[in-house]
Amino acid sequence: MSAPRTAKWPSRLVVMRHAESEANLRRQSLEKLKSKETHVGLGMRDVDVPLTARGREQARLSGLHLNRHGPFDTLFVSPYTRTRQTAEVVLEQLEAKPRLVTEERIREKEFGILEGLTKHGMDVHHAAEMERRRRIGKYYYRPPGGESFPDVNLRLRSLLSTLVRDHAGRRVLLITHSVVVLLFRHLLERMDEETILALDRHDEVKNASLLIYDLGARDGRQGVLVRREWNLTPWETSHPTRPSGR
Repeated sequence: MSAPRTAKWPSRLVVMRHAESEANLRRQSLEKLKSKETHVGLGMRDVDVPLTARGREQARLSGLHLNRHGPFDTLFVSPYTRTRQTAEVVLEQLEAKPRLVTEERIREKEFGILEGLTKHGMDVHHAAEMERRRRIGKYYYRPPGGESFPDVNLRLRSLLSTLVRDHAGRRVLLITHSVVVLLFRHLLERMDEETILALDRHDEVKNASLLIYDLGARDGRQGVLVRREWNLTPWETSHPTRPSGR
């Protein structure tokens, strides 16, 4: 009799977006006011943007909830300040402390010449690029100096190979950014361009939200990751919802 097949995936994979950042809050404010500002205006690199006080509370409440899904063996975190601060708060809440690994492959999508601009600013300063983006479509468009969705997919495929090789049967938590969370669904659920863009338009990834996969069966296949939760926000029972930027 043949030996039972061993699953190659983590037994549980939780992908969390960082909590509310100063850039999220600033973008929301400018959009609400229908501002003509062309720049977000924080005076720092995107990689250095910190959390707001509200973001720290979101991270705390989501961290407490994560004890229901642990204990985790490893916590991978993007090197950006807002993700590292989210991870610090989450770790304070976890009863069992996982190994913390800073992982550049789950960093924010790089926006190149568009970094730091508002939507209005993109139209004002890069009208030709915005026309090219509309022609190519959001999925395949790569701003000069930046990345397209498929570019981000390449580094996530590399990370998935690492999870298969080194973390089979383990519980893994990742703290990352909205585009990365979205593209985990794209890759793990084999979504096409139209489906993933529709999800992006109608069910935007929320701050400090959880995407949860467990080992199971799907589409006639055994031992694959099956989505159990999407955009789960444990902090919303205590705080009203506010729309989130990238």
